Amino acid sequence: MKADPQATERVLAFLEKAGGTVTEGDVAAGAGLDVANAKASLYDLMLRYECHLEVHEDGTLAYDFGRKLVSLTKRTWRDIVKSIGKWSWKIFSWVYKASLAVVLVAYTITFVVLILAAALAASAASEDEGPAEGAFRLVGHVFIAIFDFHTAQAITYVAEDRHGYKHRHYEPKKPVMRLRKGKPAPKSRSKKHQELEEHPKGFVASVYDFVLGPERVRPDDRAQTRELASFVRERGGALSIADVQALSGLTRDESETLFARFVAEFEGETDITDDGALIARFPELQRSRSTEHDEPIIWYWDEYEAPYEVTGNTVGKNILIAALAGFNLVCSLFMTVEFGVAGGLLGLLGVVPSVIFGLFFAIPAVRSLWVSRKNSEQHEHNIRKRLFRAIFKRSILDDDTSTLPIRRLAALANAAEDAEEMLDADKIRPLFEATMRDIGGDVDLHEEHDLVVNLDQLRAEIDGRRAQAAFVVGADEQSKHLAFSTERDHVSLTEYADVEKRIVGS
Repeated sequence: MKADPQATERVLAFLEKAGGTVTEGDVAAGAGLDVANAKASLYDLMLRYECHLEVHEDGTLAYDFGRKLVSLTKRTWRDIVKSIGKWSWKIFSWVYKASLAVVLVAYTITFVVLILAAALAASAASEDEGPAEGAFRLVGHVFIAIFDFHTAQAITYVAEDRHGYKHRHYEPKKPVMRLRKGKPAPKSRSKKHQELEEHPKGFVASVYDFVLGPERVRPDDRAQTRELASFVRERGGALSIADVQALSGLTRDESETLFARFVAEFEGETDITDDGALIARFPELQRSRSTEHDEPIIWYWDEYEAPYEVTGNTVGKNILIAALAGFNLVCSLFMTVEFGVAGGLLGLLGVVPSVIFGLFFAIPAVRSLWVSRKNSEQHEHNIRKRLFRAIFKRSILDDDTSTLPIRRLAALANAAEDAEEMLDADKIRPLFEATMRDIGGDVDLHEEHDLVVNLDQLRAEIDGRRAQAAFVVGADEQSKHLAFSTERDHVSLTEYADVEKRIVGS
């Protein structure tokens, strides 16, 4: 049912006055609306404000918008400062690359004879084009490469960091001209790694990356929502907050907000199981003829973060670039000292390159400190993903496990088949506690097992979602037993009674 704008405004006014947690009945009575309009208005507001769906002790569904309504699009000062910094860096990067491109063009023109000579040599073996045509074509490609500020292609391949975590990496731009063939990669490497080593990154792209760093693979902002929709469609039309956590890696509080927004956005219906687990059903998402264009479902722990890189170049190429830049910096400083800042064209030829090549070394030096800090965070994030995997993929499947000791969790994380680093339970203790707080598990100090986490809530939510999906598709009716449902008319009360009789009798 589509929300009436006037009804939504009345519900908004009621929420601002009431504050805290409300039920659909509270809203209907307080705003003077029928229950259907109250629910539609609540769903509309869930798309605009932060909301958590909760289960009351009496088994009813409650909407928690907080004491004060918080807009989902509201930006904090921290967000604003971060956004300004991000755009400032983008603008500076573009301006710096443009100024550096002018210098590179100047060198290209200066050494055009060498480039043409190399082009003539390279095209001499070509049967399809003459030497002159090949030479001019290559010079054109060199100029295009200089003004192409993207140093990587949108094609990704799987790389591995020093801790053994596999991640996606952009394929770098290939060189315009190769004077010699690259060294063959060892046969133990993957085909993609062999190809990258035999066809290394282009020199112009390496120059830009030396200063500003290589491009990182960035996820699509809406990919998470599409992934949740794919999960619902593939897993019988049901979703729990634990599923949202397993797919996104968000904290419990953030997952509850995303769960509520997703329910409102896709017109979900909520159920509460005997164990107090909140499950959402999405009948509309199930109505489909094809899943061909659905987003691939990738668990949070299967998406390791890529390490941050200072340059992304080989040591040899960094030495070469640094030597050339150092030579230019010394010559530029000599011109500046000799002719001064107000020395006309000659003075300008000294000052401008001095600034450009001074930043050429200053920026990577500062970035290296930032990269070191970000890599520490990236390493912790990847360990956190392994803990998520051990909890959701392994321990949740064990029906006999009510509490999980930290040493058992480390053992489960180390049991993965991939060649990842071994985790020490004592060293990951602070991260374990932080991750458990994020997930929402109850962490206790146990005399025998040291730290343990209670998994009852997560298991109840996942089991409830599986039971709901099984009941909807008719795979296992006996596994479903609802205490409350927002829409029971999708199956008759007689059928519910029959199901309950079989459950009790089994």
